[in-house]
Amino acid sequence: MNLRYISYLLFMVLINSGVNAQATEKLEPVAKKGQVIVIYRSPCPSGKTKAAMKKIEEIISYERKNSPVSYSSSPGNWEDGQVGAVDLHASQNAMEMAFAWQESDKKWSKMYDDVAKICGTTIEDFHVHMLTAY
Repeated sequence: MNLRYISYLLFMVLINSGVNAQATEKLEPVAKKGQVIVIYRSPCPSGKTKAAMKKIEEIISYERKNSPVSYSSSPGNWEDGQVGAVDLHASQNAMEMAFAWQESDKKWSKMYDDVAKICGTTIEDFHVHMLTAY
């Protein structure tokens, strides 16, 4: 092998390792230790998902303006056609306080029920999963 070829290989290895190091440095956790991610999913017929997502966006807007507990929420569709949202709470206690507010707020509860009705289901058909970041 000539020196030029070896230099080229060494250059490529160094460039590649630098790119990989940068990618590793930029990768951040979705949540910090102790934060709680809540996932809401509900079946919804394909002809109804647009209306359901619009209502979910209205709920999130309402939460941002009215919830006494701060948390973030993003609406979305899953690959299997289900609709819902993902919330991020600062802690288990903060999530429980948010849930208590949601249950006691008549407008929020009606909006949640409206999403289920749009999809031809009930709120009991929503799958709610919680993950506490470690």
